[in-house]
Amino acid sequence: MTKRIFLVLLTTLITAQAWAVPVVYPTNKDGSIITGVLTADFNPSAGVTPVPSNLFFLGTTDFTLNPPVDDPNDFGDPLAALSTLDGFSTTEKWVTTFSSEPYEIDPSSVVPGQSVRMFEVSTVFGTIVNVSGIVRELTPGLEFVAVMQGNTLAIIPTSPLKELTTYMAVLTNDIKDSNGNDATPDQFYYLAKRATPWVDENGNSTYSLIDNATAATLEGLRQFTATQEAAAESVGIAKEDIILSWTAQTQSITPVLKNLRSIARPAPTTVGPTGLNTAAVGGAGAADLYAGIITLPYYLGVPSAENPVAPLTDFWTAEPGAYVAPFDALGLDPTSTFVTVANPFPVITSMQTVPLLMSVPNANSGHMKPAAGWPVVVYGHGITRNRTDMLAIADTAAAVGYAVVAIDFPLHGVRAEDGPLAALYVGNGPFAGIANERTFDVDYVNNETGAPGPDGVTDASGTHIINLSSSLTSRDNLRQGQTDLSVLAVTLPHISYDGDMLPDLDGSTVTYVGSSMGAIMGTPFLGAEPTISNGFLSVPMGGLARGLEGSPTFGPSIRAGLKAAAGLEPGTSDYEQFFIVLQTVIDSGDPINWSAETARHNNVVLHEVIGDTVNPNFVPTAPLSGTEPMIRAMGLTSYSSTQVNPDGLDIAGRFVPPASHGSFLSPATSPAATAEMQKQMASFLISRGTAVQVEDASTMVAVPAEASTASDKTDPDVRKQKLTGKKGG
Repeated sequence: MTKRIFLVLLTTLITAQAWAVPVVYPTNKDGSIITGVLTADFNPSAGVTPVPSNLFFLGTTDFTLNPPVDDPNDFGDPLAALSTLDGFSTTEKWVTTFSSEPYEIDPSSVVPGQSVRMFEVSTVFGTIVNVSGIVRELTPGLEFVAVMQGNTLAIIPTSPLKELTTYMAVLTNDIKDSNGNDATPDQFYYLAKRATPWVDENGNSTYSLIDNATAATLEGLRQFTATQEAAAESVGIAKEDIILSWTAQTQSITPVLKNLRSIARPAPTTVGPTGLNTAAVGGAGAADLYAGIITLPYYLGVPSAENPVAPLTDFWTAEPGAYVAPFDALGLDPTSTFVTVANPFPVITSMQTVPLLMSVPNANSGHMKPAAGWPVVVYGHGITRNRTDMLAIADTAAAVGYAVVAIDFPLHGVRAEDGPLAALYVGNGPFAGIANERTFDVDYVNNETGAPGPDGVTDASGTHIINLSSSLTSRDNLRQGQTDLSVLAVTLPHISYDGDMLPDLDGSTVTYVGSSMGAIMGTPFLGAEPTISNGFLSVPMGGLARGLEGSPTFGPSIRAGLKAAAGLEPGTSDYEQFFIVLQTVIDSGDPINWSAETARHNNVVLHEVIGDTVNPNFVPTAPLSGTEPMIRAMGLTSYSSTQVNPDGLDIAGRFVPPASHGSFLSPATSPAATAEMQKQMASFLISRGTAVQVEDASTMVAVPAEASTASDKTDPDVRKQKLTGKKGG
């Protein structure tokens, strides 16, 4: 006898009053006779559950997810990677399936806010799965949509969910098949809806056909199902109409970076003149160039004899059982090393002394160093680029009296093979033997073909930062870069470049400028960094997993790599699962989850290029991937004319072709766009985040004047934070 037949018989036995009853044709709730069966699938014992689900917390010993895995130590396995997290994605879809016979589901009956409801709920601390009440209902369209594809229902967030928050989905029998039959609960869920306990106070089954162990399992399921349905009933949903309900807790996003920022201390630095100015690299000569080193705490792997590929496999780990309050009182696993909200401090694996590059206005700029030191731009470069990209904005910054400081992001840097830039390779300068490039000069792949195996040439900058074989490493490459920027920020007031050991930079007047990956890295950094209040972000994107897959530049190689390495094909469930897990893992370093926080505490100017082929404006199947979702999440006002607001700006400008992804730095495709972008940056700098001057509006998407007037966000609490937490004016 199959389990399903057994459950059907069991349900019949439980609900029947006698063996001999009159034949009554079952009806739908509108009174029509049922002509088909549509069932919301749910059978945890067979691994059939919605995803995400708090059922995956069951059995946890450290407040991390506990999915069934073949090898819990194989973190290249996506499910094993999930087991390191303290919750699910704030951005990814929720998925559940239906079984139907003989009719298909009617997509028009899947209506968010009616047959598909989403709630933020409260839970009892320490239990995760038990719902104690409804906090609010999510707004359909604004916060989520529901989409049917075949018999699969996807609930897709259209704005990021809150971190460390439990949400509940409730599906009702208003979902119907194409012949009007109501959807019904799976037999397992029907049993979980039972009003009376499955076990007595002694743990014995209350029904003779079920053994004690099975009854105990059903009772646990019944108890938290009861809390879910009671909460749903409190907002007017009849229990008998519920065909499926489930909860999922989102993971922590901000605690780890904010905790690391709280312990950031000024780093040892040495900076000295190169004897060059920007004229040496084709510039106007308005800034002198300085090279130096900075020593940063590193939480990732460094190549060694024991593990020569550590940069490809290692990820952040914490001290065993080093839980913080209130989690330290819960008796959690003392051996767990997963970095979570409960154990938020990763272990320093090494101190890395890495290159630093600086430009300082000289006499040609028309500026003299202020008494407090030079105002500073911290520049963040793009993927596969390096610190020398700051040279492209050095003269523009010098023209308004700003120094520029740049370091490389993890696994990026200058190579000895990099032609004209080789002079800045750390191994060719005075710091050789003291510092190393952040690429570690590794040689893992063929630079021409990308095939695994050394070719005798150092791998190009950034080759390994997107690491599809280790999603945890990819996430922590992001978080390492963001943490490095925080250490640099607290170090700026202590940097001396002229040999007198006295500070030369004004650490109270700092603007972050990032391009592409630099803007991606910079968004979480700005959200966590209290000493900086202005951010200028060129062509970023959020929702990185599906943004990369949807990128005309990166997508083809990603798809080819997944097919070659794991046989994953677009359109298959395994391919979809891969991207759900990848996004879930990298969520805490993804700028889409930091966008609102960053705009709340900073003046922000964001540039987008229409038709960007590297970081797409949007991804049709992923509403939180691309540049436009970041603009929405930040609440930025569109503009194409000069903007002034003494309380600070939060604005987005869109540039039109022939402007391209790299136009902020390079005039190759549109000299006019490059000039306009950099002039806007200059006005943002000189105004301390309160103005952007537009000179050539022809380079931008036109915005009606009334729609582009810069204004504070409508939330008065946000406006208060802007006035008290920003340095505008």
